[in-house]
Amino acid sequence: MTDPLRFQSLWSDAEAIWNAHETEPAFQGYVSADYAMIYAKLLSLRSRATTFLEWGSGLGVVSIMASLLGFDSYGIEVEPRLVHFSQALAEKHGAELTIANGSFIPLEFEPHLDDGDEFHRTVVDDVSAYEELDMQLRDFDLVYAYPWPEELHVFRSIMRRCAAPNTLFLRYDAREGLLLSRPAKRNSWRH
Repeated sequence: MTDPLRFQSLWSDAEAIWNAHETEPAFQGYVSADYAMIYAKLLSLRSRATTFLEWGSGLGVVSIMASLLGFDSYGIEVEPRLVHFSQALAEKHGAELTIANGSFIPLEFEPHLDDGDEFHRTVVDDVSAYEELDMQLRDFDLVYAYPWPEELHVFRSIMRRCAAPNTLFLRYDAREGLLLSRPAKRNSWRH
C-alpha cells in the first residue's frame, strides 16, 4: 500500500477522533505531526530499515503508516485511552502492529542531569513498555519521535546510550520538519 491518497482516510479518522475527544485528559499532551511528510520519509526509508518503533505513539497514525508500508511496526504510548484508539484505528485500516502501554524510556537509561538529560513533559514514572513488546530499544532499525523541544537532548541521549549503533532516529519538529540521524555510539550498549 504505497498510494498516499489511501492514507487520507487514516489521517481523517485520526482527526475525527481528536476533534471528538480533545478536551479529555488523555489527549492533553497529544500533538499530531505532518503525516504526509512522514509518509514520504517512511516510504524512502523502506530499503534501510525493517523494524520500526514510535515513541509516544498517540493515536498510532505513524505506526500504522509504517505497518502499511511493510515495516515490522511497534508503538509505545503511556496513555491507555490513546492505546485503545490506536488499536481500533489499526484494525480498521488493516495494519498489523503492536502498541504497548507504558514508557518508552528503557530501564537501563539513567539520565545525566549535569549533561542536560531532563524530562519536562514526558511521563517518566510509568512502567517501561519494552517488556510488553518483548524487545529492547537496540532491536529496532528505525525510531520515530515528536519530542517536546526542551526534551530533544534527553531523547538523543536515550538513543546514544541504548540504541544499536546503526539505529536511525527520525524526529519531527514543527519548525524544521523531519530530521534523520544516527545518534548511537558504537559499543554504547551491551549484549
